[in-house]
Amino acid sequence: MRRRRFALRPRMLRCRSAIQCATAALAVLVSAQEVAAEIRVGLAAPLSGPMASVGLAMQRALEAAVADINAAGGLARERLALVVADDGCSAAAGERAAVTLIEKRPALVVGHPCSSAATRAAAVYRQAGILLIAVGARHPDVTKADAGSALVLRLGGRDDRQGDAAARWLIARAPAGRIAIVHDRTAYARAIAAGAKAALAAAGVGAVADLAIVAGNREYRETIAEIRAARAEAVLFAGFPDEAAIVAAGLAESGPPIPFLGTDSLATPGFAEIAQRSATPIRVLLPSDPHPFAHGEDTHPASAAHARAALEAWLAAARRAGTTDATATGRALRERPIETPTLGVLRFDENGDLEGEAFVPASAAGPAWIREK
Repeated sequence: MRRRRFALRPRMLRCRSAIQCATAALAVLVSAQEVAAEIRVGLAAPLSGPMASVGLAMQRALEAAVADINAAGGLARERLALVVADDGCSAAAGERAAVTLIEKRPALVVGHPCSSAATRAAAVYRQAGILLIAVGARHPDVTKADAGSALVLRLGGRDDRQGDAAARWLIARAPAGRIAIVHDRTAYARAIAAGAKAALAAAGVGAVADLAIVAGNREYRETIAEIRAARAEAVLFAGFPDEAAIVAAGLAESGPPIPFLGTDSLATPGFAEIAQRSATPIRVLLPSDPHPFAHGEDTHPASAAHARAALEAWLAAARRAGTTDATATGRALRERPIETPTLGVLRFDENGDLEGEAFVPASAAGPAWIREK
């Protein structure tokens, strides 16, 4: 199904009699109505397995959005139709979901909130000429290869930008530039630590203690002693809650409080309770997306809101470009800000990533983490 401009030109008919011509005209009309009857929008998300609640929240959001758009007249009087595939939150299942959706020739695919699925599927969509707006996937590789094609965009932050956000927070709390970075040697933690160090170096901060730990230990007295020996004014911890709790407790016991910033992996209800009890002032980084850890009857509100906003952004871009062509709408999304009713104004950079701060600090309040202004 080729992408079409909104104005369709009638096919020239050749026939030998009025009856034949009328019959042919009816066939062409029925065919044109079938072609123009719907514009397909794909959703690829985990609809089974541990992450199914995320995918189902996205599906409900898009079903409601499609119904609202159709009730308002659709896109240039054409109805939208949602087609859905389960990506299983895995690379292999993500690729299969992409192939399944491509066969239905959607004008847009929204979803793949798991980075492994999104990264693998993005390459498949690029090759097929299908536009993807990834929701929730934060691995840099999702959009990394798309600068020239305009076929993949991301509605959400990138993990590799946590380092920049961390550096800004650390500099504000370390007037003498004495900073400690603790990481657990995982690829996730090392990448964030490296990004923070690079950002600190670019800002002229050179007194950085780089401390690697082994995950799973029950105590980190040596690491805590090194932080104190470096006279660190602020600490970045890139790792996971169990180890972070041990380090934070050790700092609280060993001397004056030191501001402690954790990566988004610490933004759990359990660690929030630890942070509130700790004498160490603890903050964590959160994606700048709305309400990613909200609680209540509406499960996964961020995923649902972003899925709907992705469709709203594409709809505005299609109207702006006057076509549902993937490349044209992808470029329209990148060229100028897009207004969405759900998330307000969105701006995408040349890589297809959202402009603006990807991560912001948050403090604990009950079992939740509240972003600081």
